[in-house]
Amino acid sequence: MIIETKDDVVRLSGSLTRNQWMTIKAAANLLLTNHPEGIIVDCSHLDGISEDGAKTFLEAMRDIEAAKSRILFVSLPQQVLAVCKTVPGVRSQLPTAETVEDARASLRMANRPGILRDKAGTSTDPSKRKLTVLVPIVANMELDYGAVLAARVSRGAKADIRLVYFLEVPRTLPLNAPLVEEEQSAERMLREAMASASREGVTASEHVERVRDAAEGILAAAKNYAVDILVLGATTEPLAGDQHEKFHFLVDTLIHRAPCEVIIGRQKPPL
Repeated sequence: MIIETKDDVVRLSGSLTRNQWMTIKAAANLLLTNHPEGIIVDCSHLDGISEDGAKTFLEAMRDIEAAKSRILFVSLPQQVLAVCKTVPGVRSQLPTAETVEDARASLRMANRPGILRDKAGTSTDPSKRKLTVLVPIVANMELDYGAVLAARVSRGAKADIRLVYFLEVPRTLPLNAPLVEEEQSAERMLREAMASASREGVTASEHVERVRDAAEGILAAAKNYAVDILVLGATTEPLAGDQHEKFHFLVDTLIHRAPCEVIIGRQKPPL
């Protein structure tokens, strides 16, 4: 087997007949130094793979994810994918993308300063501690008004405003699986929320957090990362279908279970 590296990509060629992770690991770690958001394994030139060889992917996922980064596998030939699906731990967890470009787009979404990278805002000196404000954003809910509310609530205070898009990944997919359309939507909604905060004259940070359930993900972030105020702001746009019910479930969950102050607001209707 031939191993080549370039930029953020490890390219495998030939046949992967045994576990080669220890051989690949040094190259992968070097790539992570320059690309901490994650690396890509291009499998388009793999001729074949054995079950033992597929364990290379399993160990790679464990090591890279333990380092709080991501690894994505692209262009897996059908015969390679078929063998991977027979190996426990690989078949259900392998995060794949169609192309290197799709994988890079997904990794770029992770390359943002955000709430789950540190406990920014916490300090042993109360006089220096910033107020941590979390503004959750969820697909198909126009919640970017929360950025406006957060800016108004924190005006005049030392505040760390976090705009976090909670990207729900179906349980049938690995948590790190690329989701091209959903990630594009996340980028658009965060861009709009950041613009709203900027118009209010405050600086905010943005982040995408991958979760199985938006409500539970928001609660975990609020609890684990010392959030002082959670701000949920809705526009006057009507929600379609089951999104109306989902929004009210989210509101009810946060009001009753969030470990911090919760502010729910709605944008003023147009005249």
